[in-house]
Amino acid sequence: MNKTIIILFILLIAATLCPNVSCFTDTQILPKYISTFIIGGIVGTCISIILLTKRMIVWNFKTISVIIVMLCTIEAGIGILQFCNLLPPASHYYSITGSFDNPAGFAICLCIEIPFNLYLLRKHNKHRLNLCYLSSFLIILTGIILSESRAGLLSTTIILVLYFIHKYKNRIFLKRNIGLLSITLLFFIILILFASYYAKRDSADGRLLIWRCTWEMIKDSPLTGHGTGAFNKYYMDYQAAYFEKHPNSRFALLADNVKHPFNEYLSITVQFGLIGLLILTLIVIFLYSCYRKAPSREGYFSLLTLLSIAIFSFFSYPFTYPFTWIITIFCLVSIIMKTYGDVYIKHFFLRSSIGICLLSISFVSLYMTSKRIKAELNWKQTVEAVSSGETNEALLQYATLMKSLGNNPYFLYNYTVELYLNEDYINCLKIAQKCQSYWSDYDLELIQAEAYTDMNIHDKAIMHLQKARYMCPARFIPLYELFQLYKTIGKIEDAKNIAKIIINKPVKIPSSKINFIQTEIRAFLDKQNMSLYN
Repeated sequence: MNKTIIILFILLIAATLCPNVSCFTDTQILPKYISTFIIGGIVGTCISIILLTKRMIVWNFKTISVIIVMLCTIEAGIGILQFCNLLPPASHYYSITGSFDNPAGFAICLCIEIPFNLYLLRKHNKHRLNLCYLSSFLIILTGIILSESRAGLLSTTIILVLYFIHKYKNRIFLKRNIGLLSITLLFFIILILFASYYAKRDSADGRLLIWRCTWEMIKDSPLTGHGTGAFNKYYMDYQAAYFEKHPNSRFALLADNVKHPFNEYLSITVQFGLIGLLILTLIVIFLYSCYRKAPSREGYFSLLTLLSIAIFSFFSYPFTYPFTWIITIFCLVSIIMKTYGDVYIKHFFLRSSIGICLLSISFVSLYMTSKRIKAELNWKQTVEAVSSGETNEALLQYATLMKSLGNNPYFLYNYTVELYLNEDYINCLKIAQKCQSYWSDYDLELIQAEAYTDMNIHDKAIMHLQKARYMCPARFIPLYELFQLYKTIGKIEDAKNIAKIIINKPVKIPSSKINFIQTEIRAFLDKQNMSLYN
């Protein structure tokens, strides 16, 4: 590969692992995407120029594998140092995250790297190189274990077992006992699943709840789905409907404000229906047929990498991160190019068409990214202006940013909160409704309820508080706000009913706020009982 392209690929993979950047409101995931789009645009421009000026692109799988292994080993090393308290984690909630926002992203990155490490171990016979790759493999494996990611451990186990079966498939023992080995592998996978479930039962039950409500979404539009972004737009409404019908469900304490189904296949089905799932299946069949036409080490390890991602996708959200997208694209291109011409594009028209399309996409990507960077920086400055007490200037800036960030639910929610704090309830509710077109959200329901309460529109305030109550039944705030509202408007019996629910409500996470609420509620009930007795 050209040295410039190699350097750019190193920068591209490094960009997907970009650490936190404080100049954006989203300090963790957004910087990774922005860095990836910038470097990706430059890489695409360089490749398109090569396509338009030369007859051949050298697609060096080995070189890119070395880059991926090298950078992921550094990522694993960072995670191990975090676990040893020698480096601070990217999030205060977890002890090991690498450069990601949580252990899941960290584990996804390392699991995807495993097949590339195995490829290099198999490819080289030099003792020193094998020792380096083996050391890297052990560091990566340690990182996966320390992350405590159940999906990561399952994915890694399956990939390693399949790799060793493939490597030693010609041994007499394997040939004679392939059926028994398949049954053993299946039993082992089931055993891991059961062990994973009971190791973190509450977490697993929480996902079962999410999948159950997601299934209700799918049933309402099974063929074509609900459209792009449908999960964020509708899921919490379905969760609220579930708990309204099942107020005593064992899942009540586990329900939270959910933004992903923890299953990429369910996410595809919710958005694009069975048609989307069928298209994905056809792509998988096409890729496997490509490999069968031209079997190669590169193709095999690309399929193994895609399988690792596919396994992880059953239990997590790997495509939340740009690293997964870049590796997936790399593996797809590796398989297809190895089958159709072994990376040589000889037809002038085809080569030129691909080059022009890639150049256009790269320029658009760079332009759109530059606009997004500007908008994000302005948003960050606006947030800082609010913190400094410059509320009027901040609200003017929020209104200006609506043109560029008006489709971002996080921006719209922040704008809603600032309008509420400034007591501009009409515009607060207007922006909240726009936010609701992208987002069904517990906190959004609460802010709307507060705005309606301050406007003395009590029926709508009660409606939003009831909805928030069923969205996250473990939370005390919606019930407490309902209690206060019923007291204010003189509905004492309704207030007493809510007060009894609060007193009998199990506490998920004890806090001083909950203690204060329960103390006030007990005093209210005692007063009511005394009034009744007198």
